[in-house]
Amino acid sequence: MSDINTITLSGRLGGDPEFKYFESGAKTVTISIGVNKWSKKQNQEVVTWHTAKAWGNKAEFIGEVAKKGALVCIQGTLEKDVYQDETGKSVAKTYILINEVKITNKKDS
Repeated sequence: MSDINTITLSGRLGGDPEFKYFESGAKTVTISIGVNKWSKKQNQEVVTWHTAKAWGNKAEFIGEVAKKGALVCIQGTLEKDVYQDETGKSVAKTYILINEVKITNKKDS
């Protein structure tokens, strides 16, 4: 059996999309998605925050349509960036690379 790296999330955006532009002309957008689940231990809903990124046309679409509080459903792959910070310490950041996205900006959805 081959390996599988697929993740699907549905939740609300914690803020407006954040763009980053590169000298090459490439662009990326980063979003933060809050996913609620019920915690028996805390007897309330708790939010888990996830970072997701998209490139190119998907990044443009997300930037044009998505706003803070929007309900989003994404499908993508789990990715990991490893780099050195200013002090030389190795830093690893995990995020979801978006393949598909659906966005609803209505609060009552």
